[in-house]
Amino acid sequence: MKTCFFIISIFFVAIAFAQEKKAKVVFISGKPSHGPGAHEHRAGNILLAKRLNEANLGIEAIVLPENGYPKDPKVLEDAATVVIFCTGHKGHLLNPHLKEFDALMKNGTGLVMIHWATEALTGRPGKKFSEWMGGFCDLNWSVNPHWKPNFKNFPDHPISNGLKPFSVDDEWYYHMRFVAGLKGVTPVLSDLPPPETLKRRDGARSGNPDVRRAVANGESQHVGWAYQRPDGKGRGFGFTGGHYHVSWRNDMFRKVVLNAILWTAHVDVPKAGVPSKTPTDEELKQNLDDKGKRKKPAPQVKKLDSRPPLETLVNAIDSSGNPETQKALISGIILGLKGQRNVKPPKGWSALSAKFVNSDDAQLKKLAKQLSQVFGDESATLQAIATLKDKAADLGDRRSALASLLIQRRKELPAILKTLLDEEPLRIEAIRGFSAFEIPNAGAILLGRYPDFEPAAQRAIIETLATRKKYAESLFQALEAKTISKDAIPVYAIRSLGKLLGRKFTKTYGVLKFDEDKEALIAEYLRIARAGELAKASASKGRGVYQKACMACHKMYGEGGIVGPDLTGSNRGDLNYLLLNIIDPSGDIPDAYKMVTVTTNNGQVLTGSVTKEDDQRLVLSMVGQKTTVAKSDIKSRETSNVSMMPEGLLKTLTPNEVLNLFKYMQTQEQVALPKR
Repeated sequence: MKTCFFIISIFFVAIAFAQEKKAKVVFISGKPSHGPGAHEHRAGNILLAKRLNEANLGIEAIVLPENGYPKDPKVLEDAATVVIFCTGHKGHLLNPHLKEFDALMKNGTGLVMIHWATEALTGRPGKKFSEWMGGFCDLNWSVNPHWKPNFKNFPDHPISNGLKPFSVDDEWYYHMRFVAGLKGVTPVLSDLPPPETLKRRDGARSGNPDVRRAVANGESQHVGWAYQRPDGKGRGFGFTGGHYHVSWRNDMFRKVVLNAILWTAHVDVPKAGVPSKTPTDEELKQNLDDKGKRKKPAPQVKKLDSRPPLETLVNAIDSSGNPETQKALISGIILGLKGQRNVKPPKGWSALSAKFVNSDDAQLKKLAKQLSQVFGDESATLQAIATLKDKAADLGDRRSALASLLIQRRKELPAILKTLLDEEPLRIEAIRGFSAFEIPNAGAILLGRYPDFEPAAQRAIIETLATRKKYAESLFQALEAKTISKDAIPVYAIRSLGKLLGRKFTKTYGVLKFDEDKEALIAEYLRIARAGELAKASASKGRGVYQKACMACHKMYGEGGIVGPDLTGSNRGDLNYLLLNIIDPSGDIPDAYKMVTVTTNNGQVLTGSVTKEDDQRLVLSMVGQKTTVAKSDIKSRETSNVSMMPEGLLKTLTPNEVLNLFKYMQTQEQVALPKR
């Protein structure tokens, strides 16, 4: 049903041009986090958006179809306000986008942040959060206990309209880091926390002398606040509740957030507040993230549930005379079905696709062919094969054809993949394509070409050989024969190879045993760096170290992978923070960055972090690529309580390389690579 909801959302976005102009509210949802019923970012956003649209108050509420920051940021340009419900701190979806989001805020766009989204990294992110909404949740200052505040008194403010005293047991963060003197801030929800909320020892989120002093002095703590920015245009609202999805059942809990959304969008809040009916238990169960705990529907039920919405969309495409709307709808269906094979075409598609064959719109014609291929149309598939083989065809079309044929696992593909190794623009995609099949002599084929290929292709070969047992055996033999150097095996690939080959691999090539006393190790690196050596280091050379050790997984200054958080906006200037995250990467890790290992029915072993998931598919963010896996293809799935980032990175570097890396990581703008 989530796939269906996503496709239907595309439909409503596509026809929005025909509707009356309203204040646009865009909801951004973070990746799944925590267990079932907690931090339900998407489900919470969908419920709030639905209630806003039902209220008919001049709001057009849109929940973005993808988790995370929008792939096309233009969707935010005409928003009256943006609502963000996501993982916070170093996993915050705004960290890589502070500059572009700041431009929106300076133009007067409103902002509402819910629960963990209010927690920012100290430094530039925290500074920006303060500018946008007057305060933020700050480590070693704020705390995150579960408690039941009593909200009895409310300020004379539009957000308070219709509010009545209420109390909800939730994880209410408090002791926010507000702007000086609370200038521009209006506390809306406040109460004095009981002493039990500070019963834990002092820690990043559990307690500190300042918060203990504030509570002991009887200072009421603000957990929901409005902020009027100094420019007089922009408005913000911070709301620290929302840990439990069931909390949205409370009418006042829901009303204060709905009121705040209207206020930040510069829409008049009704005197009685935004009307919204209490959600039923059944409604609260809708759109929840699949976090591996709930019983999955039987495959037959999934198919029965998915057919009517597809038929509805086909009818909508057919009845629309607007090519732009038709393209938007078809693109939405393709995206919603990505990763699936043997999808039965909905009633009416065959006749409709025949009409598009003669369309004057080349893009519409292309999309129709792509969707026909998803539906198993043999002529469309044969045309994709022909496009892939045609060296004169558009490179983008050839890449799309290769991706779709890999999903279908066409028997013609292994032979084609071998020929594509000679084409540099498609070489890496072809190498990775070997992973989808059990190709005889694949190890010999790829390793035989290894010396002649560029470094990126060589790395792709290693990564591919770490996805199947027989392939891994070939790599192991090459390591034993020393035709492949141990140094060529990235640390992240060692984990997969260890799983595939077991002790015979790990006893010689496995992950090293690292110091258990991480605090002592951090202190030692701090001593080295603060002894004047860091000042002598080269940021330029450090960029080279970063490219070798970090860039495959992390993006910085617009370059790099997507497996881990973007480091551009992180708190890199703090050497303590930097060392803690490198030496102990699993010490404070959101669920979204935990390592997931998927074994497919045809023998692939894929390791990555889950970036998107619904009833039909799983999207893994792997080193150098994103892979969509149909749920029906998954044999087993394991989630490890460790980060995708392995320990021991610094052990693989020389002392000078470590210092140069630190120097580069502390830069505020990109530096040139060393001249060769």
